[in-house]
Amino acid sequence: MAVDRIFFEGKKDWWRVLSWIVVTVVAMSIAYIACGPVACLDTPECAAMHSKTNPRVQWFAVCALITALSTELSALWLSWTHARRLVGIIRNIEYTFVPPLLLVFAFVVLILENFSIAKVFLVHAAVEGVGGTTGRPVYTALITEWLVFVPFLCILAGNCAMKRPLAEVSRPLIVTNIYIVLSWAAYFAVDAGIRWTLIGISLAMYLWAAYDMVVWVVEFRKSSRRDLPSRDQRCAMSLGLVLLCFIDRLIYLAGQSNMISSHTELTYYVVMDLGAKLGFVFLFVGVRSSQLFDLLASLLANKVVPFERQTATGAGAGAAA
Repeated sequence: MAVDRIFFEGKKDWWRVLSWIVVTVVAMSIAYIACGPVACLDTPECAAMHSKTNPRVQWFAVCALITALSTELSALWLSWTHARRLVGIIRNIEYTFVPPLLLVFAFVVLILENFSIAKVFLVHAAVEGVGGTTGRPVYTALITEWLVFVPFLCILAGNCAMKRPLAEVSRPLIVTNIYIVLSWAAYFAVDAGIRWTLIGISLAMYLWAAYDMVVWVVEFRKSSRRDLPSRDQRCAMSLGLVLLCFIDRLIYLAGQSNMISSHTELTYYVVMDLGAKLGFVFLFVGVRSSQLFDLLASLLANKVVPFERQTATGAGAGAAA
């Protein structure tokens, strides 16, 4: 009996993941050097606007995330303690622990992001004209978290839940990270034409990535059996990711158009990201539980039970006579 291998299936996949990291780091480095952002605390207008932000939201988020991280670590440790005895019996069982490890790492990233915002670390000032103001705070820590966390969500939704190969996950993952970088760079474009061109390109790239994710769902529903455990939940993860990114785009456009303040924009991002990502965790816990239940059911169904003739003995034999 074997568990389906997920995530790393060979050297090609290791190189593929490395290429994601390199492309993201290079894109963000080029954007950072080209934009030359100024720290928020070095700009009086930005510092004044950021002072209206209540850091308690971030501290509440840190506490909630630490609780979720502790729960996931405990569940991971208990699961591994019991499962390691089956390593020689069920092939590839160790691959079932890749998704929870990703979640643990993602929680750590979220904790660091909210801590950074609370401590005014990696917060920059936008150029004049962005959001109709001067020195609107740009939370680069939030952008950095997205560049790390969104790929994890793509892997969980596409590869771990719907078993799409990493080669199929690569394009929407890279496209998403690139449009996140372009969205960040638009805050520092002095020329309004260039700024809105970058925003337009980022929106087009979002639609491109969203299309690929919807295709995952269509192909998965065609190829998967109807009685597959948590079949609808697996699809909901991918469609939920599309919806999450869509809402992020709406909030971003509202901030760029001065429809909401920087404080309101940050609050929306933090609350929505925290709620949505915890929702993804709950969904994936359900998918993971159904996978293990399906594996257990398969083991029981394939168990060979030897036939034994039953004979009446003792009191049973006397009663029968």
